Amino acid sequence: MKIIPKQLFRVFLFSVILSIAAVCVYYNISQKSDDYTKTLPKIMENVTFLNIIIFVMTLPAMFLVNPPYWNNRIVRFLLYFGGSVVFIITALSMRISPPVRVVYLMTGGIFLVVHAIFYYLLVKKR
Repeated sequence: MKIIPKQLFRVFLFSVILSIAAVCVYYNISQKSDDYTKTLPKIMENVTFLNIIIFVMTLPAMFLVNPPYWNNRIVRFLLYFGGSVVFIITALSMRISPPVRVVYLMTGGIFLVVHAIFYYLLVKKR
């Protein structure tokens, strides 16, 4: 299970790239603006920061290196997916404007999907 730290880093990288692309598309559709000189760096910075928050929230997955935790399926799911699910629940319950909520949910959803794909590949490999 020494692959988990590498896998979490890969999830973070893929999630940042996909989240930035998705939020840029969302911004372009919702704002209908052609001026990306000021907004693109802000989008990249904010989405990266959100992904860092989700990444830190998923760090309890590092406990899965311990075989008793990995062998217990409920504990494995809670440790592996708990951080991103809690982030999505928090984004739903916060009092923020709808466009900001959409960005939070897109970022959290993309991280969760990428995380689930890498989990499937990890379990399939074992």
